[in-house]
Amino acid sequence: MNFEMTGKLSISKDTEKFHPYSETKYEKSGWVRRRLLFNVTCGDSRHMLTVDAGSFEDGHGDVYTYSKPEYDPSGKKIKDGEKIQIPFKDRLTSPKLEEVSDFRKFVFDLEKPGRRYKLKNDLEKIKEGKDVTDKDLAEVGLTSVDELEKEYEKSKKRHHEFISEWDYAEFIKKVIDSGKYDDCNFHIRGRGDYSYSDDKERFYENLIPNRIYLAADDDEPYSTATMSFVFGAESLDETSVEEDGKYYVNGFVFEYIQSRKKKLAVPTTVVIPVPDKEKDESGYKKANGLKRKFIVDDEDKYMEYGIVVDMINGSQRVELTEDMLSEEQRDDLECGIITMEEIQKAIGGSAYGDKVKEYQLIKPSRNGIKEGVQDTVYTAEDMEIPALEIDENEDLFSEESIDNDNDDDDDLFD
Repeated sequence: MNFEMTGKLSISKDTEKFHPYSETKYEKSGWVRRRLLFNVTCGDSRHMLTVDAGSFEDGHGDVYTYSKPEYDPSGKKIKDGEKIQIPFKDRLTSPKLEEVSDFRKFVFDLEKPGRRYKLKNDLEKIKEGKDVTDKDLAEVGLTSVDELEKEYEKSKKRHHEFISEWDYAEFIKKVIDSGKYDDCNFHIRGRGDYSYSDDKERFYENLIPNRIYLAADDDEPYSTATMSFVFGAESLDETSVEEDGKYYVNGFVFEYIQSRKKKLAVPTTVVIPVPDKEKDESGYKKANGLKRKFIVDDEDKYMEYGIVVDMINGSQRVELTEDMLSEEQRDDLECGIITMEEIQKAIGGSAYGDKVKEYQLIKPSRNGIKEGVQDTVYTAEDMEIPALEIDENEDLFSEESIDNDNDDDDDLFD
């Protein structure tokens, strides 16, 4: 599961029971675990993102990462990236940093979208003897061509790359704590990271940001996820549509689970909202068209479909209705003292409903459009959780935990 979102960044208040930023030292090994939990408010939804990091207190050890793949002049890949190690103490200065694959870097860019490109383009115009107009300068907030080179260098310094979450977590906290960007939206890309508890027999999800960019002032907040969704004959649930106007599809997403060293089927429910046919005929038609994608006739077969979902988490705005009014407002309305239109003008045409946390289906992903609903070789047994096999010789504090399945980011957000 990969996600994209645009919203405002914040860190919750530190309390006795909750610490959004923490460093935990393990005395026996000298390992220090750093964890940052921060919020992204995307309109009516708020998501908590996690950055986990670790290092040895004395600075020894390596950062395990991947090199860039190699391509021939035609753009065809001729060699995959390879595992490389960079000493932790050299993680910010090593000449090997140029070799690290972009996919293995953590990025935070504080420049306005497109401004660095325009600055570079203006400088190239000057080198080619072309004119840079007042309009060109105004687009990058300058008044003189003499400022271009200095501003371009400053812009490049607003782009920050890290190969270790240790520094990435620290930088994110520094930006949020500064207060300079409280009113700014950021665009974030990342992935879902999953773990499984044998004691509680349940999966846990963390949202891990890989790239954070300053968003444009007029960018609308949103939060979506892209996933390859697996489902079977029993997945589609139509029983609640009359009561709450939704179809539910109870399927799975296969994710790498560190404790098992393999991918497991993570139970995932996707919701298809069904609007009132009389009020929204096209929306009603779309909902039922999507529902048909999840009908499986063969009880032994599992299908797969690439989808994009809206990540809903919080009290959502709903249309204001009479049952949401206070007793006095309803009384005044009944007596004709006020009208519903006047109430809506006074307190707004919408209100906040119950808190909702769900994945609402929006559309097929690029892969879903290209491939459609696909047959799979999965069986019911593949959806079960295998028993944990404990390796007594495993080094719990090794930094080398790289998933080879995702060493190419070409299809990350398909």
